[in-house]
Amino acid sequence: MNTRIDYGQIAAKLDYAALEKKLEQINQREPPKKRKTAATVLEPLRERLLALHSKGWSSKELSDELKSAGVPVSPGRLRECLSRWTVGGDGAARSRTRRKPKRAAVNTQATIRASHTGRSNDDQIEQGQTAR
Repeated sequence: MNTRIDYGQIAAKLDYAALEKKLEQINQREPPKKRKTAATVLEPLRERLLALHSKGWSSKELSDELKSAGVPVSPGRLRECLSRWTVGGDGAARSRTRRKPKRAAVNTQATIRASHTGRSNDDQIEQGQTAR
């Protein structure tokens, strides 16, 4: 079970001057490098890949050529990059679209209750029965 952190006690013990100095040192350094993605690696080739794709090269064919040149990228990832570049955005704020689930065909026929099988309401009224 986790215990609650007492920030009041931490604030009383904290050396704000030393912490400020530490944050200033961090500010002077470069931030840690982020992991490169397929899109960032392929960005310098963006225009050439888009031109080849528009000429009729499939993402599978382009992917195979890139793999032979030392860039292991799947056809699906390349297709995603090409799609983002075609739309014109960097795709950072865009999430993957979900497909709508297929709906079963709705039965358009009226449901017949077992107690009324073969009889209409008019027949029941004529015989003095009431619908329940």
